[in-house]
Parts: sequence; C-alpha cells; structure tokens
Amino acid sequence: MQLLVWKIINTEEMGNKMNLITLVRIGIFLLFSGLMIFDYFPKIVFNDMSKTTMTIGIIAVVIIYMVINRKTDEDNEKNSFIGEAAFILYTLVLIGVLTLMGGKSTVGISFNNPILWFVLLLTIVDMTLRYRKINA
Repeated sequence: MQLLVWKIINTEEMGNKMNLITLVRIGIFLLFSGLMIFDYFPKIVFNDMSKTTMTIGIIAVVIIYMVINRKTDEDNEKNSFIGEAAFILYTLVLIGVLTLMGGKSTVGISFNNPILWFVLLLTIVDMTLRYRKINA
C-alpha cells in the first residue's frame, strides 16, 4: 500500500516537474527569439527593454532549466538530442525568416558568416559522438 501511495506521489511530482520544464523551455525560446529579433531589428522593437535585461533574463532561465532538468538516465540524454536538434533547426529557421523580412544582424549572425557554420559543424560532431557513446 505504501509503495502504491509513493508511486502516485512520485508520478504527480514528475508531472509537475515536466510542466515546469516545458514552461522553462518555452521561456528560453521566447527570450532567445526576442534577442534575435532585437538584433535584426534594433530600432523597431523593444525600445523600452535593453539587450542587457534580455540577456540576463535568458541566462537566468537557462540556469533554472539546468537545475530543474538534471540528467539522471539515458532517456534524458536521448531527449536532450531531440531538444538540441530542435533548437538548432529553430535558430536556422529564425535567422532565415528574419533575413527574409529585411533584417540585418548587428552582430553578424547570418548565413554568410563562416563562424556560424563552423559552430554548427562542431555541434553536430559533438552530438554524433555523444550519441555513439550512449548506444555503444
């Protein structure tokens, strides 16, 4: 009986934790999107909010996410690959959309920047090596 009660309580805690993790992930995407929009269109949007405030906000949300979502098993590791791939794809699509809308990055984030492609290549190599290590 106690085991059943413990499983129910643990399941409820996991559900609440998953909801919180989902909200934090959404917050990361929104703050990141805001920073990218602010970079591509600095005079149009966010006149009242500084880049520093948004940067501090995204760092705080990422730290909270890291504390909440500590890796404990292989499932989390495999899910992190999906999350990383989704974030990379989202970033590339966001850069494309903002460029098509006529924006120009003030810090040089664009498809013409070789550093972007180098970092993307390093990320893909790292993800591939970690994936092989997990499945070995």
